[in-house]
Amino acid sequence: MGIDIRGEKDELAATLNDAVRAIRAALAEFSDTAAARKTEATEAVRKAGSRAADQAGALASDARASADRGVQRLSDSVVANPLAALAIAAGIGFILAHLTRAER
Repeated sequence: MGIDIRGEKDELAATLNDAVRAIRAALAEFSDTAAARKTEATEAVRKAGSRAADQAGALASDARASADRGVQRLSDSVVANPLAALAIAAGIGFILAHLTRAER
């Protein structure tokens, strides 16, 4: 009626080996999943960056076109009304001169 220590030891060793194999399999699966998620995340960030760059380029192009239209309108206005443009420029110059003298 004695305890079979050798049998218990072998059974425990087998159980530990099974546990180690299960842990290794779980780690391998986790590693594969993490690698796939990393690739997905990297691709998502790359696409988002590309979209942001495209949008920034479009906004810059729109701003440039708007500024060009404003300059063209101002130029057309000066050509159509040269005396009014000269009077406005002189008035702005007078005001700026007055403001810079007042600060001293």
